Amino acid sequence: MSSIRFSKIIIFAALAVTAFLATSPAARATNYSGNGNTGFGGVVGPGVLTLTDDGTTISGKLTTSGSMNDVLVIYVDTGASGGFSSTATLGDGNDGLRKAISGFDGGTSRSTLTFTNGFTPTFAIALGPKSDNFGDVVGLAAGGGNSLNYIGSVNLAPLGSGTGPFTFSFPASFLGLTSGTPKTIKIFGTYISDTGYRSTEAIAGNDTGSQGYFPFQQLTFATYNFAAPPAPTYAVKFSVDMSEQAALGNFVPGTDLVSAGGSFQTNPFTFDNFPLAQVGSSSIYTNTYLVMDPTNTVETYKFRYISIANNTTNYDSDPNRSFTLTTVAGGQVLPLVYFDNVPANPSSTTNYITFQIDMGPQIYLGHFNPSAGDLVTVSGSFETPRWSANFPPGPLTNNPTLSGNASNIYSATYIDYNYPGTVTQYKYVIEPGGTGTTYEDGADRSLVTPTNAATLPLAYFSGVSTYASTPITFSVDMSVPLATGQLNPANGDTVGCAGTFQTNSFGVGSRGFMLTNNPSLSGAASNIYSGTYVDRNAPGALEQYKFVINPSGGDSGTIYESPASTGGGNRFFTLGNMAVTNPLVSWNDRSPSDVLLVATTVTFQVNMTNAIDRFGVPFNPDTDRVMVDGDFTSPAFPVMSHFDDATIELDYPGNIMNRDTDTGLTYSLSFVVPAGNPVQVTYKYGILRNAGSFSNTNIDNEAGFAVNHLRFIRTSAAASTYNFPLDIFGLQRTNPAAATEPLFGNLTVSKPVGGTLPINWLGIRGVHLQSRTNLISGAWVDVTSTDGASSANIPTTKGTGFFRLIKP
Repeated sequence: MSSIRFSKIIIFAALAVTAFLATSPAARATNYSGNGNTGFGGVVGPGVLTLTDDGTTISGKLTTSGSMNDVLVIYVDTGASGGFSSTATLGDGNDGLRKAISGFDGGTSRSTLTFTNGFTPTFAIALGPKSDNFGDVVGLAAGGGNSLNYIGSVNLAPLGSGTGPFTFSFPASFLGLTSGTPKTIKIFGTYISDTGYRSTEAIAGNDTGSQGYFPFQQLTFATYNFAAPPAPTYAVKFSVDMSEQAALGNFVPGTDLVSAGGSFQTNPFTFDNFPLAQVGSSSIYTNTYLVMDPTNTVETYKFRYISIANNTTNYDSDPNRSFTLTTVAGGQVLPLVYFDNVPANPSSTTNYITFQIDMGPQIYLGHFNPSAGDLVTVSGSFETPRWSANFPPGPLTNNPTLSGNASNIYSATYIDYNYPGTVTQYKYVIEPGGTGTTYEDGADRSLVTPTNAATLPLAYFSGVSTYASTPITFSVDMSVPLATGQLNPANGDTVGCAGTFQTNSFGVGSRGFMLTNNPSLSGAASNIYSGTYVDRNAPGALEQYKFVINPSGGDSGTIYESPASTGGGNRFFTLGNMAVTNPLVSWNDRSPSDVLLVATTVTFQVNMTNAIDRFGVPFNPDTDRVMVDGDFTSPAFPVMSHFDDATIELDYPGNIMNRDTDTGLTYSLSFVVPAGNPVQVTYKYGILRNAGSFSNTNIDNEAGFAVNHLRFIRTSAAASTYNFPLDIFGLQRTNPAAATEPLFGNLTVSKPVGGTLPINWLGIRGVHLQSRTNLISGAWVDVTSTDGASSANIPTTKGTGFFRLIKP
């Protein structure tokens, strides 16, 4: 008896909370997005800051997208006099949070933040949950030492961990605000280390600057309305039937707890804040919530129950339920639904739904062949279990005696025991030969349970309702794979094109669309493969495709291209209503001069003299080692992708560079870059602290995320070795232009020597020198033997000349 009474006490307490929710809406919360930048690994830039208040206390929540190892400084402009135009005069380096607020390491390094557009803060809120285990409100003040005015703690939690979300709160009086008096304040947040090393990540506004100890300028800010009047509220009643969950033994009415949560709440999807109450002794639970969002807002929500005996928490399955907020006299009443849309047996309602679909276009396309045993059925979240492709009436059927396309219409009637108004999802499914499942493309269809009976509108599989036939010609230059040996026609290799335009989407090998060349043509023209395919999809379709190599012409081991123009993704074109020839492209969008034609040993070299990482820590050659990483491996950047791997030197020993001499500070390492790899190489160095301790925290410490060196492998077609020039560690932070090598250029002319005019330039395969006698008329003429070269000696007897570099 005591346990039953205890359960009733819990439910009574829940009802008391419910009454509070229905009559006393919480203060409005305001969300601020980050600027999307990922300078410190994408922690605050992709995050969300939420502020709210009750007229006396300001509360906040910071949701990050990674481990928060540094400090978020939120500058606050309340409109009070004496605001600051920049952090240039802030020199308090007494502790980590103060250094972050000042943007100053306490010594000689500083990242000055200049405020613009009327933003002149007088306060700062500093949040350092891991780096400094504290959060403060301080008043800004010029000077050094201990000049910032400590006001109080913001009760930041959790501390000692970089894992959020983080919450904080403090009296509004900390910012000089009067309780209950409305006030609009301005805010801007910058993410910075506790040594003043600033990132490009910001929130509640944006800024600009080069990451590190460099000047930054705040560009925009956000506003917050303190003690704002309550928003209008709209009553919405939620109801759920738990009877089938009780019948299954999952739920005990009167004991277990039911709630709802969603976007309609002040703090979205906080289920504990909205319990539902049992209606009498039934299995139906209900309650009303006062929603503060504007009308016509599309809200999403779920139901949840907690099993006391099993100590489990159970939610509606995805996707979330939804409704549109409206103004209704007496309040908006949402349809009663079964939990998880699993109806009771016997159900309270019986409703008949007739599905119908025209399969004519799919028969025409060759995707559906009834004579081969293909079936069409329906699958969705209305099934039990969900999406089981176990449609109770069985496959949809047609009437083959009907004339014309009417014989291609398939239908079946399903008995839906859900409550009318219940929304579920579904798709039509082709079962090739009566086995397997091929779901139609696109988003799920929505089904609303009718009252008694309804026939759904006639559908088309994947929405294709037309009968089309458009010839499309494809062409690809295979010079690169032929030169590198990736394509060998003598071994039976074939070239094809695969994509959504095909009758069987992305068919390859014997099922594919083959391209042919004309080997009798001269030069590179014989390397062009082409073919025409009749596309039966509807005009306006966005078709995706790639060129492929079928090794030995077989059905296995197909090699798909990785086009540079799409970042490795599919190519695409929009299907018109007339024949078209797609533009000629090169395999992977690479010409022979863009890639290595033979495997090449490339040596990387870096000078670590006076090297300091992006966190301000100097390199120690006695205890530290150097690693190099880049896009010249597959997969690309394996080391930096695992920047926090504690045992990174054991997992990637091949990326550890060699110290050239026992006492020197230059390091080198060679890699074999395979044929076909681009000659453009993007790479980065990293300092492995205390090598051998297996305590690496961040090997990606040369510069910010995706801030790299860029060079080109400038070899002849047959050369198999190349040494990159000596790099300077961290150059892309201090001088980005110098760390990015141009493809070609730097054309210079020297004084004549021995009857010739020396001309020099930065060269690469595919680039050559041209000349002409004047700039007004005449054609540019190629200078022989200069393709891929970097110098030429022009006889002075040729007279006046002008020169240029060209890459066709």
